[in-house]
Amino acid sequence: MNKYLDAYYRVSTKIQKTEGHSLESQRRTAEKLAERLGLIIRPHDEGSKSSTLKNASGRNIRDELDEIKTGIEDGEVRNIWIVETSRLFRTRLDHITFESLYLEKYGCQMWVGDSSESWKFGKKEEVNLLYAFQQIMDEQESRKIRRRSIRGKRHLLESYSESVPIFLGGTPTFGYKNVDKRWVENKEDSKWVKWMFKEYSKGMQSIEIKNYLDTQGVKPRRTNTGLWNIGTIQKMLGNESYTGLKRWFDKDNEKEYIYQIPQIITESLYQKVKTKLSENHKVADNNKKHFSILDGFLYCSCGLRMSSTSKKRTWGTTETYFCVSKQRKWRGEELEDCTNDKSLNRKPTDNEVIRLVKDIVKNSHTLKDQFKNDVLSKKFESDKEIKSLIKSLEDKIRRNQKSLENTIQNIVKQEIERIQQRVDENIVNLIIKGLNDEKEHYEREREKFIQEIKDLDERKQWLDWISQYGDFLRQKTSTEKKTKEWLSGLINKIIVTPVFGMDRDGNKNVQKGNTFTIIFKMKIVDDKFQYNDPNNKNLGYKISVGKQQKKSIVLDFTTGRGKNKKKSLIKEVSSKVHSESFHNCGVVRNGLFSKESEYANYLFFEVTTRFNNLIPEQNPTRYSDKQLETYRLIKSLYDRGLSYRRITKYLNDRNISTHLGNQWGKTGNSVYSVLKRFSEREERLKFKNQKYPIVRSKMWVEFTK
Repeated sequence: MNKYLDAYYRVSTKIQKTEGHSLESQRRTAEKLAERLGLIIRPHDEGSKSSTLKNASGRNIRDELDEIKTGIEDGEVRNIWIVETSRLFRTRLDHITFESLYLEKYGCQMWVGDSSESWKFGKKEEVNLLYAFQQIMDEQESRKIRRRSIRGKRHLLESYSESVPIFLGGTPTFGYKNVDKRWVENKEDSKWVKWMFKEYSKGMQSIEIKNYLDTQGVKPRRTNTGLWNIGTIQKMLGNESYTGLKRWFDKDNEKEYIYQIPQIITESLYQKVKTKLSENHKVADNNKKHFSILDGFLYCSCGLRMSSTSKKRTWGTTETYFCVSKQRKWRGEELEDCTNDKSLNRKPTDNEVIRLVKDIVKNSHTLKDQFKNDVLSKKFESDKEIKSLIKSLEDKIRRNQKSLENTIQNIVKQEIERIQQRVDENIVNLIIKGLNDEKEHYEREREKFIQEIKDLDERKQWLDWISQYGDFLRQKTSTEKKTKEWLSGLINKIIVTPVFGMDRDGNKNVQKGNTFTIIFKMKIVDDKFQYNDPNNKNLGYKISVGKQQKKSIVLDFTTGRGKNKKKSLIKEVSSKVHSESFHNCGVVRNGLFSKESEYANYLFFEVTTRFNNLIPEQNPTRYSDKQLETYRLIKSLYDRGLSYRRITKYLNDRNISTHLGNQWGKTGNSVYSVLKRFSEREERLKFKNQKYPIVRSKMWVEFTK
């Protein structure tokens, strides 16, 4: 028998360290039991750590428990003690897994509390039943505690958040502190928050901020080492709460609560940092070396964000978008099954989405009206005026936040009235509908103010992404990077939904393609323009609000499992998209087997060469024959050993003037200039007439129009 008793100590919160089954209380109980059993205590102190805390892969983060599991597998741990069964796991499934894979498999014993009798797993049915019942009760108790906590938070927000910055528990965000359950600015920490935002907006990197904070002795909230890490810094820089707007999402009711807390940084500075984070952010793209226009926009219908990949094959490069659910399941995360099994071919997907967005923008009366009223009418003359306008917009945002918060509180109150049936339901529905319209108005207004601040900071005008309307729209999509920037000003996200149908034999239900639901930031889809009086247009017009999303037809951009190497690489593959192009430029492929509306595999290669003589020479006859003769005379005298002064005297004595008809400078500077300029002219002509070889690139296959 192993002579050690491995005691596992854990509490869920820091408060529990000193209350109830505190860590000290658990130690005393374990030591007494070890003394009765004649074993040597071997402590495993997990500290205050939640049993539900998980890492990015979905696994529990408990180092001491992992150490016990490893010890069981290595034969070093055979006797385990816990103060109560819920200290190990909260769910019955986790308990059964641990019991089967570790305790029963390796013949371990476990003691619970101060009992001298060990649990006999797999031997006495009544003991196992009691253990299972105990885990179910613990699980139910955990759920009851959570529900009670959620109800308490909901009550506080609905009752007091309108006038009080309610603190809902947990560890306060760096820069704040909890005073009597209220958010209060921590002056000592908030100065570092302001410093971090300002320095990052000026170009300082996250690693440089980390190093500086460490050297200054600034302590973060949650690290055992007392040192900062880059992930924490980037998360802080992206935290909207520092602008004074706090959000809490109630998962049970699927409702978002918005309330105000003390503001540490301005909305303008937050937007600058947010833009810079987006530009510098590599983690979200998994350090990709390729660029994808729709990265960050595409979401699968299962709720997960889609990713992109670019892989070199023997037949060329495959570029696709795909749902990450399978990858995350493989890492151990518990996710619902996703039916979107096939990847999307990147090029045709990009082209079709851009075409759809262009069509909406081109025909949107709302955007045209904003362009006319808000872009063309705004003139800024000085930085002072811009700063003044930014300050004014900051005040508007604060007032907007307050109004938005009040509206949400009113909606909640009306929901309570309806539930308790105090007021007629039809009346309540009308009030809630009006309040929801008001809420949407404030949200649109806030987005507008934020966009204005961003453009002012960049010395731009609001809605600058639309400033090159109509004929200049193509310039906004002239490069992939410009296209992505343009889309980010228009689109929130794009939901990709798989569509299924029977195969050609009618035997099997297969994925036929996808639909793309584009959700815009503004309600610009199918908005209507109408004159107040068609016979008298001077009386003005009105624009009715459109929809916020556009759903495409079923498109088949799914990829197969590869290509037959024996087939031609440039065999045309027909696409199932039939649509008019956004711009009719009159330039199309003119070939017997080529159609403009179809996608196909094309063989590409690049041929490059270099010329230095494409720019026409200015004044090609300026260097005259007389200048050439003068140069030859000076050069022959200089080669015979005469100095610049003696050559000057020689030329002046013989009345040989400069090309402008003047005497030569007595210091010899004019003579020196002739020799120098001629040498430079020779070098320039040599460079201009230099010949370069033709360079041919490697060939590649691309699926495009």
